[in-house]
Order: sequence, then structure tokens, then C-alpha cells
Amino acid sequence: MSDRIAAVVLIVVAVGYIVMATGIQIGMFSDPLGPRIVPILVAVFVIGSCTALLVVPLSTTSWPEGPTRVRLLVCLVGFVAYAQLLVPLGFILATTLAYTLFAVLFHAKPWRALLAGAVFSVASYVLFSVGLDLFLPTGRLFAGWF
Repeated sequence: MSDRIAAVVLIVVAVGYIVMATGIQIGMFSDPLGPRIVPILVAVFVIGSCTALLVVPLSTTSWPEGPTRVRLLVCLVGFVAYAQLLVPLGFILATTLAYTLFAVLFHAKPWRALLAGAVFSVASYVLFSVGLDLFLPTGRLFAGWF
């Protein structure tokens, strides 16, 4: 049943993707196919694959039981909270908190998870911000430091 649910959701997303792709403005000096063709082809492929999955599902999936279901729900809430806290707290602090949460959910010791999260977030910040010259939010706490 979950294969069919995923297929229906992906078909709806692909149709939305086609609608958005048709709104791409074509420049005067673009190739004959234009920039719309790639997203439309990807969406058509997704619709075809999902239609096949609707007709012949590949598996009979069972939903997880109690504790696993709660951990998955907490992971989902953690991802949403990370996205919401990324700008106000900054990349380093938000990533440290998210890393710690996910590590503890998968049975890491809290202090080790916090230390690993801090090291990972600082290393990632240096890699992306300095090494690749990408902008990452610093947050209100670290404003002006980096």
C-alpha cells in the first residue's frame, strides 16, 4: 500500500513540476528546445514510473511499530525545526543541535553526540564557507564573527 501512496504523491508533485516548468521564460537567444524541456522530461519519466508502480506494486511494506514510529516522527520534527532555526541560530549552532538530536535518537551518548555535532558543524562551515565560498547564515549569536 505504501508503494501506491508514494506513487500518487510523486505523480502530483510531477504534475506540479510540469506546471512550473511551463512558466519558465525563454530568452531570445536560447536553443530551439529551450530550458523547459529537461524538467518536463524528468516529470514525464517520474509520471510513467509511478504509473507502473500503481499498476504493479513492488512490495508489501509493513509500517514500523511503536518506538520506531515515534523516533521517525521525532526525526521529521527535527528536520522541520532545523530548517526553521537555521537562519536565526546560524548554521553552526543549528547543525550542532540537529546532529546531536539525530545521534541521540540512534542511541549515541549525549555528550559524545554534542561534541561530534560541534566538530562536524564547524568543519562543514569551514568547508562550505571558506573552501567553496558559499554563504551560510551565521545567526544572531555569531553575527560579525565570521
